[in-house]
Amino acid sequence: MTNIYQFQPESQIYDDASLWIARLDRGLSKEETEALRLWLDKSPKHRECLLEMADLWDRMDSLSMLAELFDPPAATKNRNRQRSVWAVAASVTALVCAIGLLAPAERWKTPAAEVQPLQTAAVTPNNVYETGIGAHSTVNLPDGTRMLLNTDTQVTVTYTDNERLLELKKGELHVEVAHDKQRPLRVMVGGKIVEAVGTAFNVYRKDDQNFDVIVTEGRVHVKPVADRLTIPTEVENLQELGRGEKLSVRASQPVEVKPIETAVISDRLSWRDGNVVFRGESLQNALDELSRYTPETFKVIDPRITDVRIAGLYKAGDIESLLLALKENFNIDHARTAGGVIELSLHQDNTNSD
Repeated sequence: MTNIYQFQPESQIYDDASLWIARLDRGLSKEETEALRLWLDKSPKHRECLLEMADLWDRMDSLSMLAELFDPPAATKNRNRQRSVWAVAASVTALVCAIGLLAPAERWKTPAAEVQPLQTAAVTPNNVYETGIGAHSTVNLPDGTRMLLNTDTQVTVTYTDNERLLELKKGELHVEVAHDKQRPLRVMVGGKIVEAVGTAFNVYRKDDQNFDVIVTEGRVHVKPVADRLTIPTEVENLQELGRGEKLSVRASQPVEVKPIETAVISDRLSWRDGNVVFRGESLQNALDELSRYTPETFKVIDPRITDVRIAGLYKAGDIESLLLALKENFNIDHARTAGGVIELSLHQDNTNSD
C-alpha cells in the first residue's frame, strides 16, 4: 500500500472548496474574505465547485453572507446531486471534510460546558477555572478581559495592584486583553511569562516544557519567569511577537518565532467554535490532536495507514463520525479495547501492497 495519495487538479479544487465551506460556516475575517475573493477570481471552476459543495452540505445560507462575491443560478438548489456526489468522491480529503458536517444536526448544537471557578462564583484573587475533556468555555474577568478555555484546561487567576497574572496549569487558552497600563496582564507557562502589550493571543501548553504562543492582535513580550516584573528593555532573553506570529518553545531546542498566514491561524484556533481543522496532517498527527477532546485514546496498529493525509473540518469530540469517515474513505477498520483504546488498521480484505 502506498502512503501518498495523488490528486488531479480538479480534485484539489474541490479540496479547497471544502475548506472554504468550513470557514464560511464559522465566519470569515476581512483577510479571509479577500483571500476567498482572489481564489474565486482565478477560475470559473472555483465558483462552480464552491456552489456544488455548499449545495451538497446545505450551506447556501453561508454563501448568502457573501452575496456580492457570487451570482449563483436560481437552479442551484435543484441541480443534479449525482454530479456533486461524484465530485466529492473524486477527492478523498474532501470527503474527510464532511466529518461532522454530515452528522445529525443535533451534534452541531452541543453547548459549551459551563466553567465554574473551583473556589467561588465570584472572581477573586487566586480563583481557578477549568474545563473538562471535550469542553470549551468563556470567562469574562472583572476588568473586561475575555478568556476562552479549550478542552481539559486549568487556569489560575490572580489580580493584584501591580499585575493581572494568569497561570496556565494545563491546556489552552485565548486571551482578549482589556487595556490597563497600571496592571499588565501576564500568562505564566512553562517557565516563561507572556506579557500582553494591548493585545489578543493564544497559548497552548503541550506539557511542562513545550508550548506555543500565537498573537492575533497587538504584540506580546515573552521572557523568563525570573524577569516577570522586570522592565522589558532590561530583559536579556526577551522575545517580542506581533500579530500573525507564532513562538514555539521546545525542550532542548532554540526558541523559534515565525510568521503564519491568517487563514492558518483561523483554522488553528477553530476550537473556539468547537471545531478542529486539518490541512493535510498525517493520520497519526491528526489522531494526536483529536485525542485531546475525548477520554478515549487512539492506537495505529497498522503502519501502512500512519501517513494517510487528513484535511477538513472535524467537530471536536465526535469520534463516531471520524471512525465512519475513515472506514468509508480509507477502508480503515477500528476495534475498541476494554481499556478505552481505539485500535486502527487497514481492512483485512485489502492485502495488496504497492
